[in-house]
Amino acid sequence: MTKRDESGKAASGAGQDAALAVLTTLSSVALGANPVGATLVGGSAPVLKYLKHVWTRAGERRGDRAARALEQAADMMDVGIDILVERAAGYDARLELLAQVLEAAARTSMENKIQALGQVLADGLRSDSHLDEARLLASMVNDLEAPHVVVLKLIAEQPVPPESMWSNPGGPRGWERTHLAQVLPDYDGFLDGVLAALVRHGAPRTLGDGTWDGMANNDALGITKLGAHCLQLFGHEPANGTYAPAESEN
Repeated sequence: MTKRDESGKAASGAGQDAALAVLTTLSSVALGANPVGATLVGGSAPVLKYLKHVWTRAGERRGDRAARALEQAADMMDVGIDILVERAAGYDARLELLAQVLEAAARTSMENKIQALGQVLADGLRSDSHLDEARLLASMVNDLEAPHVVVLKLIAEQPVPPESMWSNPGGPRGWERTHLAQVLPDYDGFLDGVLAALVRHGAPRTLGDGTWDGMANNDALGITKLGAHCLQLFGHEPANGTYAPAESEN
């Protein structure tokens, strides 16, 4: 396992060096183009000094976060970081997965997201048969923030809203936006964006169908297998061992 100092950074620095090297080579977007090197018209010396300091600190932290995802993947595969990077560099699809993971890890402040990305990278590099799924999961994890995980976990752990929210005796098949807004009132202002991102990635799905009852549930959402897998990547394990994907009632 990777040794760390009290701040949580890699003690050896090997992971950060490798992560920064790959990030620099594969995608300058991950750490961003340094604005300090450009001529800033009207910029005073103190402004440039502080800008350089802030940008350097941000770059260091991004590099450390990318390194943690890389180190976790290497630990899970029980290989050295050099071997992991060499394996990834040997095939374009693996190389793109590595770039995806490092870019996403560099830009997040969520520790469980960094761990999820490390897991995705390890799974994708273990077998080429998992590469397509791993790249899809890397894209999905990259787009999810804490509110997305909260909503998805709620839908997974309680497949239907509390009976007090039902508008008809039979109840809905799953969660609708109005139900979620009642349970999570602080999310109401951005809940549409949260749900749009989750649905776009196929984490929940609508539970409506061609039946009379199904047409009344066109806006009801239930967890999918992909959504359940995503929650597990973020470290959320259900009490009974698995999240049951929702099924339409045909």
